[in-house]
Amino acid sequence: MSDYRVLQDISLYLRRLLFESLTGNDSVASQFGSENSISLDSPPRIADNSAPNADQARLSLYLYQVTPNAHLNNHPMIPAGFGRQQYPPLSLNLYYLLTPVSQAPEDNLVILGRCLQVLAANATIRANFLDSWLRPEPPEVRVTMNPVSLEELTRVWNAFNETYRLSVCYLVQVVSIDSARLPQDEQPVQERLIDIHQIVSQP
Repeated sequence: MSDYRVLQDISLYLRRLLFESLTGNDSVASQFGSENSISLDSPPRIADNSAPNADQARLSLYLYQVTPNAHLNNHPMIPAGFGRQQYPPLSLNLYYLLTPVSQAPEDNLVILGRCLQVLAANATIRANFLDSWLRPEPPEVRVTMNPVSLEELTRVWNAFNETYRLSVCYLVQVVSIDSARLPQDEQPVQERLIDIHQIVSQP
C-alpha cells in the first residue's frame, strides 16, 4: 500500500542508489563510508553542523518542495468492490536539491558528475512501497533532472539565506499517497426513466 511514508521511502531509495554508485567510484569512494555520507538534510544545516552526522556528509539530497500533480488529482472516484467507491490517492510531485558538500571543490565535481550519470541511468523507480490496491497496474515513478533557471535556483538558496553553490534540481513524479477516507456506498438504481420523443416530419 502506498501510504504516508512514501516520501521517506522515496528519499531512502534514492540515497541508497547514490551511495552504492559513489562507493564504487575509486576517486571519491573513501569519502562515502556509510549512508550518513549522503544527508537528507539541507545544505545550510550541514554547513553549520546542526544536521545529524553533518561532519560525515559529502552530499545533500534534500526534498525542498512537494506539490500536487494537477492532472492526476482530478481523477474521479475509484470502484472498490460491488456497490462501493474509494476516494482516489493524492498524487504528488517531489522536488529535490542535489548538492555536493565535500570540502574539496574538485571532488564535488566528481561526486556531482557520478550522481548525474547514475540518476540518468535509473530514471524509473519500481519498488514494493509504491504498490497499491487502488492501482492494479504496477506504478512507475520517474526521476528527471529539473532544468530550472539559475535565477530560480538562486531563489532557492536565498530562501536558505545562503550563498549559491553548485547544485542540481530533480523532479520525482508521480508519487501517490492512498486516501485515508473510508469508501462510500453507491446508491443502487431505484427507478429507470425512459423518455421517448417521436419526430414527425413536416410535409
